[in-house]
Amino acid sequence: MTFMLILGAAAGLYLIWLLFRLAALALPLGAGIAIAFELQGRGYGIGAALAMAFLAGLLLHLAGRHLYAHGGSTLLRACIAMLFLLPAGVAGYYGMTGIVRLFVTEGMLVTILPVLAAVVAAVAAVRGLDGSSVDAIGVGDRECDDRAPAIPASASPASDRL
Repeated sequence: MTFMLILGAAAGLYLIWLLFRLAALALPLGAGIAIAFELQGRGYGIGAALAMAFLAGLLLHLAGRHLYAHGGSTLLRACIAMLFLLPAGVAGYYGMTGIVRLFVTEGMLVTILPVLAAVVAAVAAVRGLDGSSVDAIGVGDRECDDRAPAIPASASPASDRL
């Protein structure tokens, strides 16, 4: 019985993690679902609608990552970040509201936890755009990172004092 409680708790935590992982992809997922329903309503088959929805969601996500990473202006990067941040925040808020309402019907937890979840999901969405979500949990090797070039020894301020 105790083993089943532990497995149930682990499965519940995994599902909550999956909810926030999907909340970070709310814009491509929502666009894909909308395209699937539109194509289904126009008479296309289920397979074709699902294939086009997957392709559209994937292309939207990859285009957003490319524009965010290689966008020249800060304004463009901010607009792309807001485009992905807002749906992720809304999805995180309502996802956590549903989870909290399963256990508590009123009080401060019903207000505070969904707002914190919205912030976490929005930050995860923006971090997912620049590919630093792996670095955030300490998995990546900073010395082999190509985005931060190393300073040559001749250009470092410490070598000028020697």
